Amino acid sequence: MDSADRVWLLFAVLLVYGAQGAVHEAAEQALVATAMDEKRLGAFNGLRMTANESTKLIAPLAAAGLFAACGGGTVALLDAASFALAAGLFALIPVREERPARPESRHWWRETTEGARLLLASPVLRPLVATGAFTMLLAGVNGAAVYAVVDRGLGHAPAYAGVLYAVQGAGSVLAGLVTGPLLRRIPERALAAAGLGLFAVAVGVRALPYDATALAASAAIGLGMPWVLVAVMTAVQREAPAEALGRVAATAHTLVMAPNALALALGAGLVALVDVRVLLPALALAGTGWAAAVTVRARRGRGREPAAGSASVPVG
Repeated sequence: MDSADRVWLLFAVLLVYGAQGAVHEAAEQALVATAMDEKRLGAFNGLRMTANESTKLIAPLAAAGLFAACGGGTVALLDAASFALAAGLFALIPVREERPARPESRHWWRETTEGARLLLASPVLRPLVATGAFTMLLAGVNGAAVYAVVDRGLGHAPAYAGVLYAVQGAGSVLAGLVTGPLLRRIPERALAAAGLGLFAVAVGVRALPYDATALAASAAIGLGMPWVLVAVMTAVQREAPAEALGRVAATAHTLVMAPNALALALGAGLVALVDVRVLLPALALAGTGWAAAVTVRARRGRGREPAAGSASVPVG
């Protein structure tokens, strides 16, 4: 960007990028549910998480090298070409999809809010999406506190946060590999509760002023948080009616991820006012309490929920 009056282009690109991400996420969820055997959804979603996190470990370093060698314009064009290549590969996937039937009476507001209505009506999806949203809320505050942990707690330069994030990414890669086998043995809600519990304990441990505990906590955060996200994703694919899966997936994705952005801003303010040795244990207490509540409710409701794969909410 060679002129300040062209900065708006960056914001325009980011806006379009965010919009396409939301549309892509919903369409991909529906496509996966159509193309994959239901029993393999958990394993596929876990491997997808591993692929994403593995790329995140490599791509920033590669991009930085390309930027230094070739400039931002070349990197942007290469990135755009990678999106076009991915779109072409999606188009080549050999899957037969039925065109959704149009309702007899169409109303834009009803169709827009259909995903939220179906989520609220589902005894399976409602607590899972709420757990995912709460996890990402805690994750946002925790993310805002990372540099305070590095500076005040560990006494390192800010660059050390990159080491913690790399270890967290390695934990997420491992999480994706073990999620499939876990979901073949336990239900989605149990995996989400376990993931939130592990994440919360790790956040509390991060308050200790030792490099070893900080690294272990980062790995555990990377392991636990994806369990929650994959559990929500897999449950949506299993439980949402096929004709409304895209809308339910888009709504679930928004409800789960939006708290993270809000919590980053909230966390920045809290870090300035509250010592991380107090803030992080408080987050841990809130997270473990929620995980325990989810576990208790799941045990009480066992046998009353619809079987996995059945349409748990009516459409209409």
